[in-house]
This record gives sequence, structure tokens and C-alpha cells, in this order.
Amino acid sequence: MVRGPSLARVLALTFLVTACTTSPGASTGDPSPPETASSPGDQVGTAQVGSLARRICSTPRELLVRIWNGHRADRGPEIQMVPTEPNFVGSGLPHVGPHDYIQRVPMLWFGPGFIAPVGPVRRPVTLADVAPTQARLLDFEFEAPDGLPMAEALLPVSERTVPPRLVVTVVWDAGGRDVLSAWPNDWPYLRSLIPRGTWYENATVGSSPSSTAQIHTTIGTGAFPRVHGLVGHRLRIGDRTTTPWASGPAFIVRPTLADLFDRATSNRSLVGLVGTVSIHLGMLGHGAMWGGGDRDLVILREKLDATTLGAEGFEWNLPSKLDPFYEFPEYANEVPGFERDVRAIDQADSKLDGKWRSNSIDQLLLGFNTPARIPYQNRVVQDLITREGFGADDVPDLLYLNFKEIDYISHIWTMNSPEMKDAVVWQDAALQEFVRFLDREVGERKWVLVLTADHGALPDPELSGGFQISTGAVARAVEARFGDSDGTGVVDLMQLTGIYMNTGELRGNGYTLMDVAEFLMTLTKGETGEAGTVLPAGEQDDKVFSLAFPSSIMRALPCLPEARP
Repeated sequence: MVRGPSLARVLALTFLVTACTTSPGASTGDPSPPETASSPGDQVGTAQVGSLARRICSTPRELLVRIWNGHRADRGPEIQMVPTEPNFVGSGLPHVGPHDYIQRVPMLWFGPGFIAPVGPVRRPVTLADVAPTQARLLDFEFEAPDGLPMAEALLPVSERTVPPRLVVTVVWDAGGRDVLSAWPNDWPYLRSLIPRGTWYENATVGSSPSSTAQIHTTIGTGAFPRVHGLVGHRLRIGDRTTTPWASGPAFIVRPTLADLFDRATSNRSLVGLVGTVSIHLGMLGHGAMWGGGDRDLVILREKLDATTLGAEGFEWNLPSKLDPFYEFPEYANEVPGFERDVRAIDQADSKLDGKWRSNSIDQLLLGFNTPARIPYQNRVVQDLITREGFGADDVPDLLYLNFKEIDYISHIWTMNSPEMKDAVVWQDAALQEFVRFLDREVGERKWVLVLTADHGALPDPELSGGFQISTGAVARAVEARFGDSDGTGVVDLMQLTGIYMNTGELRGNGYTLMDVAEFLMTLTKGETGEAGTVLPAGEQDDKVFSLAFPSSIMRALPCLPEARP
């Protein structure tokens, strides 16, 4: 049973809500008293606050904890939004939010000689637990602010007398448990490893919004965004909003395991990452930016002139802004066989017609945005391991891998598409080949692999009944209700789970963040759909958000003691 807040708690909430009207860019780590008690923008009734607190606390607590873990007051949005499941905010079939279907991820530890063959474990874990588990494997002292070792996965120290020579982190981007459940018969090799390793049935991301940049950083640091600093694909730094890798790794305020372990070995440990875009780098770390660190090996494929965060190009590369911190092995583009991989995906339907299923291969980045990329990237990884000598001596090495095809397909065709089935099949086959390679190259019983995902994927809205909430429509509705005619908007930036507000303008217009939150809760499908959206009869007035509230109110919720100072 959820109890209503006490009078003292209501008064504290009132104080915090009025304190939310600090100017953009100001630190909101500690609430400040209102400038004047008589300002109309600062007056909030205790009944209004108490009603909102009761509504928030009626939400499943794990959702609130995830939102709190993902928010940092000096960098995050002033307003939090939670759509009514299965509704979602934004175009492109996004994968952000606190709901279980996005949050549940696979978590497999495998490595004979180091990992206990206990099979499924039901204890809940999060992605913040990955780094401290790896640290314990390495017998390395590492402070993970939010994570704990997954002790069930590790054989007793007496049975693993030396650390593994190579520890590999594999991320199937967007390959959450919802994707695996949609295609239960198409990952037989991964399934075969479960009884031979440790598989956590209740593994989750642990924070929201669940987008790529911050979740990879959680994997690397053992900290959630409220601690490591990357709160999303847009964040506020001082008086501006920017992207998480606009200044290289500078916005990550915690060291990763790789940062500290590499330095502790005087850089004798090899540290590397193969992904596609810079937002994957958070699990590796700062490279040479961290004191005592060196330029770790990084292979990306980022479109250098991209206007969209995370856009991929056709050649392996490293953006020039990252050159001071990481080293790009030029030979990555010499790895052969991609044309053969493309031909295989073309012939999968027994026809050599330039198509993957009904899709033009040339239009899919000449085949790179098909499952053909998976075995090709696998060979690039293997070439890196062989040439650089990962796992070749007794100094443990760390390698981080992101495979992104599942994510790409989830945004274009949905997780329920036949294209996703293909991606899961090819990804599973690549895992089998990679494990065999590690046994050959590094040696049996000399390496450990953890396989997980950074988030799940959005189900096909035609199957789930989910309604697409337009960010533009929501922003326009907020401006129409709380803005004025002076040319300065009250909305600084709309995001998929929150709104960055111009709180000075909002206050000047006589309103508070609480007013905005209450207004968001009234919005309907008819008011928030994309242009041209045709709604079934009777749905025009359906509310689209289950919850909206000022971010700072979390610090005083009676049902969220973690957030209280």
C-alpha cells in the first residue's frame, strides 16, 4: 500500500517545486529558495503537490528508480515524462524509457576456468554490475558507485588461480530480451551456452532514458548517469545543450574500469574497442585523456559529416576530434571478404538479385546495413586481436565490442520483422564463430566473455497498439499554453523522456514547472499525434502520458528514499 505524504513532506515538496525555477544552465544540485514569496510563478498549492506525489508514488517503484538513476540535476531536463504503455514519444521507433520491455537485457557470462556453469540465476542485476564483476575477475580493486559483482558467475578464487588473459564485453545493440523472446528459436548457440555459463534471468539496464551513449558508459564505469554524467544524447553543459561526445570523453566524470586498470598496469594491458560510432566509447573510457592513460585502440565507422548523432559511414575510421585520445589501426579497412558476405545475404532467398528479402542492398549502405556487416565486423575484431596480441601474455587485456545491426533493424523495420529474424540468426552464428576463434587464438580456459545489450527494442506499433506521440506537437502545445509573444520560448529542447525548459522565461510568464507537468498529463492523442494521424473512433480524447513531473521532486518523494540527500 502506498501512503500519502506527511505534511512535512508536502512542505518539502512545495519548496523543491518552487526551487525548480532556476535559470537555464545554473547548477540545480541543491534547491534554492524562491526569490520572492509573492511571485505568481512561485506559488504552488500544497494540495497540488500532494496530489502529484501520490500519483508518482502509485507508479511501480522500479520505474521511478530507473528515472532517478538516469537523471543528473545539472545536466538533465527539468521535466520528466512517462508515456502510457505501449505509447512512445518520437519518430524512428525509439528505445528509451523506464518500462520493462525496453529495460530487460540478456546477461551471459561465459569462460571455462573462470565462470561458474550454474546456468540461470534469478537474482536481479543491472548493467552497472558488469564492471565490478570484471574487476573481481581481474583481482583488481575498483570502486563502482552503483554496481556490485555478480558473484554467482565467478568460480571460487581457488579454482581460478590466475586472471583471464582477455576479458571481452560484447553488446548486441538493442538486442534486449524482448527481441530474443520475439525470435525464440533463432539464437540456438547463445542458448547452448547458458547451462555452461551463468545467465541472469532478471538483468535490466537500470536507468532511464535507455539510449546508447549513457548506457555504454554505465557498462564501463559501474555507475548510472546521475553519477557518470552522460544523461542522454542531449545534455546541458553550463548554459548550452550539446551532445555527449562533442568534446570527446570530457563529459564523463567517472573513470571506467579500463581507465584505471590500464594505468595500474603501466599501460601494458591492451585496451580496445570495435564499434561503429563514438557513443559506444563510454564502455572503454577516456583513453589518453585520463591521467596516466594511453591512446587505446579504437575502430569506428562514424559518418564524419553526419548531422544525425550515431550515423554510420562506409569505411572504418576514427573521427579526428578523437585522435588525441585513441589510436585507429589503419589496417581495419584491409580486412577482406565483405563482398562475399553481401553476396551471401543476397543469395539467402536463393536469388542473386541485389536484394535482401525485398530491400535494395545498394540502398542499405552498399550492404553494410544488412546482416552482412556481422561476419565482416567479426573478422575485423579477429584481425585486431591477432595483430595486436590481445590475450597473448599474462597481463590481462580488455576488449569491448558493439554489434549494431539489431539496433539498425529495430529502428527501420521493428523487432517483429523478418529482417530482425535474419539479424538474430546471423548474430548468433557470429557468436559461435567468435568463441571458436578465442579458443584457437587466445587459448582454451584463458578468456572470459560477457554478452549483454544496452537496451531492448520497440515492438511493432501495429501489434502493440502503441501510439506515437509527436515531440513537435507536445512542444507546440506547451508553448501555446505557457509562452507569450516576446519571441522567447519556454521550451529549450524536447527529448523523448523529458523537456529542457527555459525556466526563467516560464517564471516570467507567471508559471511553474508544476503547472507544465500538470498540463502534460491532460494531453490527448488528438492533440499530440503526427500530422495526418487518423485515430480509431473513440480514441481522440485518450490521455497519452501516465506520468509527468518536475525532475527535482524526486528528491523528496517518500517512496523514493534513494533520491533524498
